[in-house]
Amino acid sequence: MNDTATAYIRTYAPLLAGTIIGLAAQAGLDISAGLEHLTGLIIVVAGAAYYALARLIGRRYPKVEAIMLGSSKKPSYKAER
Repeated sequence: MNDTATAYIRTYAPLLAGTIIGLAAQAGLDISAGLEHLTGLIIVVAGAAYYALARLIGRRYPKVEAIMLGSSKKPSYKAER
């Protein structure tokens, strides 16, 4: 798998998890009119927290991080001249 595909997978896996967590949280919340933006905020925060948790767990359990982020390979970028 090339670095670009790896980067996309490792970026969008937490976003997908955040979306699922956010929608699940929304299902249990009574969101009144005017507070719909709360759903978006929950999704962003949940996705960021999921990514941070995956990286933290990965320090001790790299295989768990690979599962959570969809790939064990970390992208490396080379400067173009």
